[in-house]
Amino acid sequence: MNIIKNIKWLALAAIVGLTACIDEDLNKDPNTNPDMDPNLQITTIQVLPTSDPEAWHRYLIYPGGFINQWSNDWSLVEYGGKGKKNDSFFAQLWESMYPSVIKNVVDLVERTRDKPEYVNAHAAGRIMRVENFLRLTDYYGDIPYFEAGMAYYSGAFKPAYDRQEDIYKDFFKELKEAAGQFNSSAESIAGGDMYYSGDLEKWRKLANSLRLRIAMRLIKVDPALAKQEAEAAVADGVFTSNSDICYVMHDDVGGTGPSGGNAIANRFLNANSSTFRISKQLIAAMEKTQDPRIPYYAGSYLEDNVRTDITPLLYKAYGKYETFAIGAELFSWDERATVPNNPVSLTLDNGTIISVERLYQFMQPSKIISNPATPYIHMSYAEVELLLAEAAFRGYNVGGSAASHFQAGLKAAVEQWSLFGVSPDQTALQAFLNTNTLKTGTEMEQIATQLWILSFLDPFETWSNYRRLGLPREANFLNNYPTENESKGESPRRMQYPVSEQTSNPEGYQSAIDRLESKTDTWNERVWWDKK
Repeated sequence: MNIIKNIKWLALAAIVGLTACIDEDLNKDPNTNPDMDPNLQITTIQVLPTSDPEAWHRYLIYPGGFINQWSNDWSLVEYGGKGKKNDSFFAQLWESMYPSVIKNVVDLVERTRDKPEYVNAHAAGRIMRVENFLRLTDYYGDIPYFEAGMAYYSGAFKPAYDRQEDIYKDFFKELKEAAGQFNSSAESIAGGDMYYSGDLEKWRKLANSLRLRIAMRLIKVDPALAKQEAEAAVADGVFTSNSDICYVMHDDVGGTGPSGGNAIANRFLNANSSTFRISKQLIAAMEKTQDPRIPYYAGSYLEDNVRTDITPLLYKAYGKYETFAIGAELFSWDERATVPNNPVSLTLDNGTIISVERLYQFMQPSKIISNPATPYIHMSYAEVELLLAEAAFRGYNVGGSAASHFQAGLKAAVEQWSLFGVSPDQTALQAFLNTNTLKTGTEMEQIATQLWILSFLDPFETWSNYRRLGLPREANFLNNYPTENESKGESPRRMQYPVSEQTSNPEGYQSAIDRLESKTDTWNERVWWDKK
């Protein structure tokens, strides 16, 4: 890992300066070194998606604002909670991913193709290619995929927009083939691999676990294929413990621009304050189930140089965390955003009596998740177990019962916080498990709720799960500003394409629009797998 940290930002400095859209400038590669060490690109591809705080600010708005986990940041409530359209927010993922991550991962796959010495880098590249394109296609629907980033190799300067159905079917093929391609006798990727330090067995498990995630997207549009692929992924071997978690550990570097620090943490915390608040909906759902993760997720802090923690004092005063959390649909200055006592008088440990306004009573991102030296989890063992619980409940042959997988998912979800430097209390964990057995008649509500809670730092995955399941009810888009809402009072189902695509790739853009039911680029349309 020390080697990886030493080369990480060298790799970024060498490769990240790619800023064009999907046109000739994007796909030309005049500066590529054909002999570049693939390890450098592996590092870059793994780090880039969580390196930019401003990009993550927009992801927490679109789609984070649609799923009732966060509140109070102005843009989050204005554009997410109120449902107002913003072209720059629509375009953020597209314009961040295609010129950098996608260009690099496609180049990695092509440069290592049919080179036996680089077979492991090639296989890892195929898996990461799927991982990153999955986020894009789930966000927009039909996108450039087969020809994207290929102009340097094939001359496709204006790549076609491919149907999501075809993209998904290729995902399954790519993951299956990549998992079977790894060869321990070939050159190691340990020098650049931030996910697993070159552990090929863990890479195989990641490929199969992603395959399971992708299969469960299809439960509405193609249940037979969903079942077939989920069962095959499990048979081939998915994550089996928290040691399999796919994550990138970040450095202790703060700031508002791309750096070595966790971009989400750096966006949450500006100096000694945060504009974000944890939603009452999320805290209430966790408190109802006696979830021991509440202090890991949230806390109330003063805006001083150490962010003095007043959470225990407020809990003692009010008796419930939910009481001093703010609704996802509200601003802190909205008259409906209330706490019983505003201000409240509190006595600190040193005997100082202070008066705390409601803004600082409302629960913020915890010190743990506001620390830039924390991991970003790309896929967890807990998610796999919760998906297996769902699959078992649906009658898939995945081994074990829905109840046993559900319990394993809850346990893993708490214990994975050891990656953040937390030592979960085992008594509290056992009480949580005892309280939350899977109950007949509420199985999918329970599973969906736990997926929602688990992925609160991954709004992309949370939004996808909500769209495919329609659960939990707590995640339902709140339309409390009907005169301002621009999504017909409904939760948006996809993001609109960047306006720039109308001129840079008009034929591809129009072909995708023509395949939409309304023939209009709108966020009320549904992606292929999100069947009514």
